[in-house]
Amino acid sequence: MSRLVLIRFFLAVVLVLACNSSTPGPGQVRVANLIPDGVPLDVCIKPDSAAAFGTPLVGGGGLSYPQLSTRTGFDAGTYSVRLVAAGTTCSNSLNGLGDVSASIVADNPQTLVLAGRFTGTGNPSLSVSVIGDRIAPSASGSVLLRAMNAALGSNPQDVGVVGGSAFSPFATNIAFGAVSDYQQISGITPGSPTVTAPLASRDTGSGPVWAQGTFNNLADTGVYTVFVIGVPGQSGTPRPSMLLCSDGSVNCSQNP
Repeated sequence: MSRLVLIRFFLAVVLVLACNSSTPGPGQVRVANLIPDGVPLDVCIKPDSAAAFGTPLVGGGGLSYPQLSTRTGFDAGTYSVRLVAAGTTCSNSLNGLGDVSASIVADNPQTLVLAGRFTGTGNPSLSVSVIGDRIAPSASGSVLLRAMNAALGSNPQDVGVVGGSAFSPFATNIAFGAVSDYQQISGITPGSPTVTAPLASRDTGSGPVWAQGTFNNLADTGVYTVFVIGVPGQSGTPRPSMLLCSDGSVNCSQNP
C-alpha cells in the first residue's frame, strides 16, 4: 500500500471517529400552555443538580391559553419544573403547586405540555409532560399528523379527517395525556402547496363529536400535532376545540 493511500485511510478513520464521538447537542424545548382555566403563566426549569431555580423561561407576559413558546436549548437530563404566574420570579409556585420532574433528551426537539385544570367538578389536576417532536418534512404531496388529548374530563378521543359524511381517523382511543404516532395523510392536499384539512375529534368509536373544523393554509410536507383541548360543556375561550400546531415553529390555529 502506498504512503498516499495510507494517509487517506488514516484521515478517513479520524473523521469517522470524530463523528462518532461528538458531544450530543442540547434538546430544543418549547412550552405549550393548554390549561384552559388558568392565568397567563411562566415556567421555571432547573437541572436536578442545581440548588435553585434561575429566571423564568418565557418572561414578560408569559404564556396565555392556548399558546406555545419558542424553543430553548437544554442539556439532556432530569429537570424540576415549576409553574409560576407570569411576570413573577421563580421563588413561589403558582397556587402553591409543587414542582414536577421532567426528562429532556439530547439532539431532539421536544414540547413541554402543560395540561389539566385548576377548577371544576371532580378532582381537577395539572399534568406536565414532555413529548418528542419531528421537524423533518413529510413526503411531497402529503402532511404528517398526530394527536394528543390535552382535555381533562374528556373521554378517549378518535381524531381524523372528515370527507363528506365519512370520518377517517388517524389516531384512535387517545386518553387524556396520551399522544399518537405520526401518520402520513395524503387525502387533504388540494391546492398544494397550501393544504386544507377538515378535521374532527370525537369520543372513541361512534361517540359524540368533541370538536370539528377546517384548518387552512397548512404547508405541503408539513408536520403537525393536533391537540384536543378545552373543558366539556364550556363555551368561549375554554370551549372544546382542536389546536393544530406546526412541529417546526410556534404557528398554531384553533378551531372551532
